[in-house]
Amino acid sequence: MDTPFIAFLDITKIFGKNVILDNLELEIPYGEIFGIIGKSGSGKTTLLSILVGFLNPERGKVFFQGLELRDNYNKVMEQFGFTAQEGSFYPKLTVKENLEYFGTMYNLSSASIKNRIPELLRLVNLQDDKDKLASELSSGMQKRLDIACAIIHNPKVLILDEPTEDLDPGLRREILRLLKKINKEKKVTIVITSHLLEEIEQICTRLAILHNKKILISGTVNELKDSYSKNQKIIIETYSGKYPGLVKILRENKDVERFVESGNRLFVYSPKAESVLRILLKELEDRNEKILDVDLKKPSLTEVFQSLTKDVQINRSNKEKS
Repeated sequence: MDTPFIAFLDITKIFGKNVILDNLELEIPYGEIFGIIGKSGSGKTTLLSILVGFLNPERGKVFFQGLELRDNYNKVMEQFGFTAQEGSFYPKLTVKENLEYFGTMYNLSSASIKNRIPELLRLVNLQDDKDKLASELSSGMQKRLDIACAIIHNPKVLILDEPTEDLDPGLRREILRLLKKINKEKKVTIVITSHLLEEIEQICTRLAILHNKKILISGTVNELKDSYSKNQKIIIETYSGKYPGLVKILRENKDVERFVESGNRLFVYSPKAESVLRILLKELEDRNEKILDVDLKKPSLTEVFQSLTKDVQINRSNKEKS
């Protein structure tokens, strides 16, 4: 078998009497934008801290390209870049000075630092702000500077803990575009944590759900959705917003698993959504109903996450009662 790019094996982490991670196992393939999602307090930051060597687990090992992290710490860390939630740059240094400083921290030569800074400034779109103090930058620009500092040494892996936390929607989109660009142009594997599931769904090529101290499931977005349900979701909105005729059809259709009326919209879940949608559209046409919106999609990542974590909690409660 091929050696996993990054592998967590039997990771257990305990703080005091609290078990945060319990025999956790996870593999992260090369070249992915890999999201780790979980509820607040689920251990996402702890897991990243173990990956970058800030914390040691009580049990278990982390491997990078077959090298065990603790036995090869300096060699492995040369290949990692990391940004924390609060940022790592120095406010009283300029953009350029920050990059120079982090370059020396990674033991780059003066010539290498000088050559890499213009390229990095272009990548994160800060070339016109290189002489500004970091404290004078906007929050979005500061986040871009933080990312630039983390990749000054051309790492193979960029690790980010909640990178869009406290940013407005426009700045969040800007950071996500930048991460996609880094992944594609620099061939950097990205590991990212977030509780903003809609954003994670947009950017990540693979995901893992951290819940109850373990990785509940991992895979592509579609694989996670398929594990939740083979159903697709039909969304219909009409001018009248009333659906008695459609409800009658849905109740009699064996291909419909469930449906919900919410506000002026009708949500229908079916493994054969396309054929069901054709029937519903014909009914609306026959009734001369004005259609405002029609959409066909798989359940959202938020629905998948809520369902899977809820199922685990129900199963756990049942075991405790038995």
